[in-house]
Amino acid sequence: MYSALAWVPKGVAKAVPEVAGPTEEEIAYLNERAENGEASGSEEEWEEVMDEGASNRSKALKAAAALGRTPTDEVDELDELDMAHYDDDDEGVHLFAPSEMAFKNNKDDPYLQGNDEDSEEEVEDFTIRSTDLLLLAARTEDDVSHLEVWVFEEESDDGPANMYVHHDLMLPAFPLSVAWLDCYPDPTRAQEHGNFVAISTFMPEIEIWNLDVLDAVEPAGLLGGYDAASSDVSEVQASGTGKKKKKKSKAPQPTLKSGSHSDAVLSLSWNSTFRNVLASASADMTVKVWDVAQQTCQHTLTHHTNKVQAVAWNPVEASVMLTGGFDKSAHLLDVRNPGATVAVSVSADVECLAWDPHTPTQFLVSTEDGMVVCHDARLLSQGGASKSVVYQLAAHEKATCAMSFNHLAPQLLATASTDKTVKLWDTSGGQPTCLARENVKVGAIFAMGFAKDNPFLLATGGSKGDVSVWDTLTNAAIYKKFGHLAGRAPSSLGTGMISGNNDKDEA
Repeated sequence: MYSALAWVPKGVAKAVPEVAGPTEEEIAYLNERAENGEASGSEEEWEEVMDEGASNRSKALKAAAALGRTPTDEVDELDELDMAHYDDDDEGVHLFAPSEMAFKNNKDDPYLQGNDEDSEEEVEDFTIRSTDLLLLAARTEDDVSHLEVWVFEEESDDGPANMYVHHDLMLPAFPLSVAWLDCYPDPTRAQEHGNFVAISTFMPEIEIWNLDVLDAVEPAGLLGGYDAASSDVSEVQASGTGKKKKKKSKAPQPTLKSGSHSDAVLSLSWNSTFRNVLASASADMTVKVWDVAQQTCQHTLTHHTNKVQAVAWNPVEASVMLTGGFDKSAHLLDVRNPGATVAVSVSADVECLAWDPHTPTQFLVSTEDGMVVCHDARLLSQGGASKSVVYQLAAHEKATCAMSFNHLAPQLLATASTDKTVKLWDTSGGQPTCLARENVKVGAIFAMGFAKDNPFLLATGGSKGDVSVWDTLTNAAIYKKFGHLAGRAPSSLGTGMISGNNDKDEA
């Protein structure tokens, strides 16, 4: 299943990602082995391998005799190789003697299966072009979780739209939220712009991964989590043996880092104005504000009385934050004065939050019962929750798990639900009208979002273990209402659906 999605801004990724080198711990381990004479490939290890090979040969000969076969030919062929004197110096012996059969170009050699063109194609497929869209998708299958980096190739004269996984990252636990950010988790590089993702899971820490590095075994940074020095397994020195034994302690508890969450982190929101700031909401009933560069917690907010499900920064007022939780409330606050919050009661547990980018004083709250309510923050602070409602709608029959405003078309709102459908709404005049309803065939939908760089592309992920991108302009009602803003024609594909796994059963 796919539990979280995020689009990466176009052009920020390196054309060819770097390959991760060994970590400092790995280098220290190898140096220690070398100093102790334990380097791999030592003469003793090689002799063990050769002895094992001789033993296997003896067993094979005995097995052949037991089957009534004559191993003479095989023995003669092995003796002809004279492996017993393999290490002896043989002057004048060449593995490949000079010959007229040497080819300057691999393409001219009939015995080589590949050629330079194959390598060039592989390099081209691996190269991320500046025109490619990147989609981050958190996936869990068979209790194994990882983050996939999808490349979405837009439709062009070269062919139809296409998408594929470029690379992925292994995750320690089930992923709950992802947020793209461009701030290095390093105070010496805080002014530089990078390509990172923050990932939260059922663990109390937040991992920061560099998306331009392949095969990394650990994140570039950690916000909170357990202290690496603490463990529930201790090593003790065995008396008189000189060997270490592992002994389970009776009731040790891992120690959390200062400022860390103490339970699962359910939601993340990056502040694009203050690039080093990340907000997190947790099942420990707190909201935290982090300095990503310093990897430290700056504020801990405790205004909720139950799990905090969602958090979102205002797109214009960078210090204004919106939070929502399982205490059936949403809170509006300014982190410069975190003690003064304005609360809104809702009909059920909060599922997600969204600010309207075209009217940044308005925000949406969706709930477990499928309702979506729009409030105006100015009216909320002046007259209370009852007077701040702009509109409300029963968007879905089940929980409305995701909402996304189109960044190009005002009043175009997408909602998604565990009822397996996506709905597109025209919210003009404070009277929402459903323009389209689509089963995108990813099962119960947990994550969804419009792409900023191609605003009518809508990505969804759900319980069927598939991710889909829908060109919403292929819907007649959407094209009629908003097509003049797009500057392009709808996708040539009939439904406009591009699926990551076309062989999946339909929902």
